[in-house]
Amino acid sequence: MCGLAGILAPARIAALERIDAMTDALSQRGPDDRGTWTERFASAGTDYGIALGHRRLAIIDLSPGGHQPMLDASGELAIVYNGEIYNYRELRDELRSVGAVFRSDSDTEVLLAGYRAWGDAFVERLDGMFALALFDRARQRLLLARDRLGIKPLALYERDGALLFASDFSAIRQHPLFRPAIDPVAVASYLQHGYVMGPHAIYQGGRKLQPGEIAVWQTGKLEVRRYWPARPLGTRDGPPLGFDAAVDELERRLGDAVERQMISDVPLGAFLSGGIDSSTVVSLMTERAGKRVRTFSIGFDEPAFDESAHARAIAKHLGTEHTEMIVRVAEASEIARQLPLLYDEPFADASAVPTTLLARLTRERVTVSLSGDGGDELFGGYRQYQRFAQLAPLLRAPAPLRRLIARGAPLLPRGALRNGVAHLRARDAGALAYRLVASLDDALVARASRLDHYGAPNTYRDAFESAAVSAPVQRAMAADAASYLPDDILTKVDRASMSVALEARVPILAHPVVELAFQLPLSVIWHGGRTKAPLRALLERRVPRALFERPKQGFALPLSRLLGRELDAWTARYLAPARIAEDGVLEPQAVDEILGEARARGGEQTEELRFRIVSFARWFAVNVRGEALA
Repeated sequence: MCGLAGILAPARIAALERIDAMTDALSQRGPDDRGTWTERFASAGTDYGIALGHRRLAIIDLSPGGHQPMLDASGELAIVYNGEIYNYRELRDELRSVGAVFRSDSDTEVLLAGYRAWGDAFVERLDGMFALALFDRARQRLLLARDRLGIKPLALYERDGALLFASDFSAIRQHPLFRPAIDPVAVASYLQHGYVMGPHAIYQGGRKLQPGEIAVWQTGKLEVRRYWPARPLGTRDGPPLGFDAAVDELERRLGDAVERQMISDVPLGAFLSGGIDSSTVVSLMTERAGKRVRTFSIGFDEPAFDESAHARAIAKHLGTEHTEMIVRVAEASEIARQLPLLYDEPFADASAVPTTLLARLTRERVTVSLSGDGGDELFGGYRQYQRFAQLAPLLRAPAPLRRLIARGAPLLPRGALRNGVAHLRARDAGALAYRLVASLDDALVARASRLDHYGAPNTYRDAFESAAVSAPVQRAMAADAASYLPDDILTKVDRASMSVALEARVPILAHPVVELAFQLPLSVIWHGGRTKAPLRALLERRVPRALFERPKQGFALPLSRLLGRELDAWTARYLAPARIAEDGVLEPQAVDEILGEARARGGEQTEELRFRIVSFARWFAVNVRGEALA
């Protein structure tokens, strides 16, 4: 787990010396080592400069043999990379059998040898999480790649024929070519979802390399292509699996993933919320560790939101060495205050606060922690999937009739029924799935972000349409796995863990587990009327059902309880119409309408929408206006 940065630009504007500042901007991601490498070359009649920078968090092969940027023995290949390759030892043995020679026990060196042996296809052999940049000096060619699920980030920025890239935009901002011009489409995406949905980025000229993508630069051109999935998710060779066979196969694949991801030369533990996903991961760890597993959890000083007792009960049953903390108001508000510094793009998932506190608690005792993220997206755990299953059949009714019924939605009491009826105006299943995850009316979002029109970004729609699965519900799951998962959940975990140099691993998102999940029919995923039925059955083989069967809570933060006073102060400071107008990004009247809608919704939804608008304004103040935190 590390940070990488790079410059590839015409020599006259490359400013290669700025690689030092770009690399240092990522120091929190890698406190153990630092390195840079530069070179000038000519391609297609133009002089270019390239620079690579790296910050290292040493996890495997703690020796200097793992230093980056790393060149292979021939000196022709140079690489920087962030992540872990869990099958690197098997790949190293395979490469040795065809003549490769290794100087270290580093997985980085295996990447170089893999590229030399198999070309770009080497990424398809990797089991792990990664973002990498590999420069082929002989071919004057740069390869960028991101892992299949987007666990590790890779940001790109293009301007005037130059390409800047890094683990996040905080590094790219250090180069003189960077301009902090805001992309209104990204703003609209943020207002709708609370995060910027890739491939969009908050800055004009920026983009996020998508999960499962490769980008190749050669002779001044950048081409992007997808390497995973090689075939649509949901396709399977052979007959469908029944429920018991599916649980057995899940046990094998997830057990293998957990065992692989426990490999570490530094202390290792796990996040444990007491929910199904993290409890399943920890239960599999305890069988494979050979010693007591260290687990970590946090709770809230608010009984309605506190799950720490459940985590404690699971830890006791599994015999882990458990550490917990209770979040206090002062601690939560201080982390919330720092979020504009921790996130390179505006981000309004309030669970970033407890996630950051959990990462800090965990880092006091270990350097690597396994997480249970991904179970809801893969196994139908979110409530909107059930709502989608209820509403989707109604789309078979004639569109005029559905629109007529939807017009009556405002006459109904606020709640699920009113929202469900309103969604009947959706033109098809993809539009319905999008409306179930969208917070606001698209027209209002477009006005607030000063756009003529805004609709669902292609990422969500394309993922929904391309997932060859047996039920539309699973298409919605696939769309979330391609957007919400990398751009919200995994971004949150990456920034929170990297803020304290903690490596977070996610075995449920090992690609063999993901591919299995999308091959299962909905009757298996929701077997017996229970969401995430295969995961529940797998956990029940190790933990009594009474310890984990309860209504889903999620990693929620009670905003009104913990941040009420701060939200009031931030609203007054940052959302004054004159200030919004001066910034020139949001439209003041539309923002006022969004805040009015938030007040009308009541309860925590009011604070969540207010937190979203305030978080953008604070992020903009710190990262674009250059103001101090307040």
